[in-house]
Amino acid sequence: MTDMKQVVRWVLVAGIYINPVPLSASKAAFELEHGMEFRDCDSCPVMMVIPPGNFLMGSNGTDGEQRSDETPQHRVEIAKPFAIGKYEITRGQFAEFVNASGHDMAGGCIQRVDMASENNESHSWSYPGYEQNDRHPAVCVSWNDAQAYVSWLSKKKDGNYRLSSDSEWEYAARAGTRTERYWGDSANEGCQFANGADLSSETILPAGWNLAHCEDGYSYTAEVGSLLPNAFGLHDMLGNVAEWVADCWNGSYIDAPPDGSVWMDGDCTRPILRGASWHDDPRFLRSANRYGFQIDLTENKNARFSNFGFRVAKTMNY
Repeated sequence: MTDMKQVVRWVLVAGIYINPVPLSASKAAFELEHGMEFRDCDSCPVMMVIPPGNFLMGSNGTDGEQRSDETPQHRVEIAKPFAIGKYEITRGQFAEFVNASGHDMAGGCIQRVDMASENNESHSWSYPGYEQNDRHPAVCVSWNDAQAYVSWLSKKKDGNYRLSSDSEWEYAARAGTRTERYWGDSANEGCQFANGADLSSETILPAGWNLAHCEDGYSYTAEVGSLLPNAFGLHDMLGNVAEWVADCWNGSYIDAPPDGSVWMDGDCTRPILRGASWHDDPRFLRSANRYGFQIDLTENKNARFSNFGFRVAKTMNY
C-alpha cells in the first residue's frame, strides 16, 4: 500500500503539470491515499489511479524526429481521476477473454520480425511467431479485438472499462515529464525502461536498422513489468508492444479536444497506435509519437500484427 507521503511525492514529481488533489472523505480521496492501485478480480488487469492535472500534449517543434500529427503542442486539462492498466494486457488475460467469449480470432497474424508484410495464417495471439508465456503482452490483436475485450471485461465486472483516449494515454505516459521520453531525452539511456530496437535485437532485425546503443535484454516481447516504470508506476508505456487508443486519426492537433476526451472527428477508419514496440527504432519510442495505422481503409481495424497489443483504461465514477 502507498502511504500519503508517496502520493504527495508522485504529485510533486509532475511539477507544474499535476495539480495536487485535495483529499476528502470521497472514494477518489480514499483510492488516491490508499495506493493508487487496484484490481477488480483475480484475473482482471491491475489498474493505477491517475490524478487529475494538465499537461502540454505533443511535440514542441524542436525535436527533429517529430511529425506533423504531433503538432501543434497544446495544453490539455484532465479534470477527473481515471484509471489505466499498470501493464499491457497479457496473453493469459486475453486467453481468458477468447475462451469465455468465443471471440473470433481466425485470420492469422502479420509478422514484424523481418519486415515481411504477408499474413501468416498459422500465427495468432497464442503463437505470434516467437516464444511467449502468459505473462507476455498479448499481440496479434486488432483494434476491434481490443474493443471487444474491454466490452467483455466491462460486462463481466460492470466496470466501465475502455480504451484510453489519445490524450489520456500521453498524459499517463509522460507522468509529469516534458522530456522526449519519460526517463529523459536520450533513447540510448532507456533500456532500463523500454523494450525497443536496440543491441539486444540486432540479430533479428534487418541489416542497417536504427538501434538504441544499449541492451534491454529482449529480442521480442518481455514479460510485462520486467523493466522500470514511469513516475505514475506504469510499465512499458514506451516499447514492448504498440498500444491501441480510442481516437480517430487527424493529421495535426488543430481543434483537438482540450479536456482529455476521445476525438471522434477525423479519419475513424484509421485507429491510433501509441508507445511503439520491441520492433521499432528509437525515434518512435517517444511520449509524443503517435501513428494512425492504415493498411486498407475498409479493413485496417482488423489488422493483426505481431507487435500490436493494448492496455485498458477505466472511468472512475466519483
